[in-house]
Amino acid sequence: MRIGDLVTDHDQRAIFGGSVTLNYASTNAASCTLSAAPAFWTGSNPASLRCRGSYSFTVSAANASRQWTFQFTARNHYGQVVSSAGSLVQQAPPGPPVRQHLSNNWSGWAVENGPYTDVRGTFNVPNLFASVGGSDTTEWVGIDGATNSSLIQAGIHEEYNPSVGGVCIWAWWEVLPAPETQISGMVVAPGNQVTVQIFQVSGSVCGLTVVDNSTGQSFGTEVIDTGPGTSAEWIVEAPPLISGVLPFGDYTPAVTFSNLGVNGTLAAYDQIFMVQGGVVVSSPSALDPNGFTVAYGPTAPPPP
Repeated sequence: MRIGDLVTDHDQRAIFGGSVTLNYASTNAASCTLSAAPAFWTGSNPASLRCRGSYSFTVSAANASRQWTFQFTARNHYGQVVSSAGSLVQQAPPGPPVRQHLSNNWSGWAVENGPYTDVRGTFNVPNLFASVGGSDTTEWVGIDGATNSSLIQAGIHEEYNPSVGGVCIWAWWEVLPAPETQISGMVVAPGNQVTVQIFQVSGSVCGLTVVDNSTGQSFGTEVIDTGPGTSAEWIVEAPPLISGVLPFGDYTPAVTFSNLGVNGTLAAYDQIFMVQGGVVVSSPSALDPNGFTVAYGPTAPPPP
């Protein structure tokens, strides 16, 4: 009795994450197994399975390349064995190098070596824990500021006020060196999802929008910005004072930035950790296709 042709069909391609299907078949086989190296599932490896079928699974996104080898083995009634192997290769997302930076008031991610004229991102609004003397935290999206003194930005500010025993939250925008401008009429609450976009209209005229996706409220304006656009940022910040920074608020939950967008050349990624008093107080996760997450404290969270 002849063992027929053994056919394996696997999805061998560079992927950032997604669905993959492994097809296998053997004619005249009595029993079949499938193995994976390194192990891809829990339980027996190799695993017994029907001699014709498919195995579908999802590979999560990764920051480093990975590879698995699958081997399909078929045996007939006479003990004859035939096998076929195939590899699944997941390549790391291509892109510029990642550099880690320490800051006394920023935490998050930035890209450098623009010029950039359009940046956007969506983030959740956190709450603040009570503090004796009061504290402040702000989340924003902006252009410039990482490597120069220019900055156009917009976002959400949380302030714990011990005199009222609660947290005040407001939307704002700012073009340095002018002070922050609060957005009147927009009521923002913890847990809301907010999208900020800053974009060039013409020349030094820039459009700026803040949208509360949870409530449908929106704000838009045009401003003059003469910055060079050398960087773009998505940041959780301890807001500045003339003489330093405000006491940084212990925020919860972690802030996730998603739907990230920026135009221009991405020559370098900056992962920024906030350090105060020699202690890391706000830490960003790795960056992946879904965005990144920033958590209070020294432990970087997993990406979203």
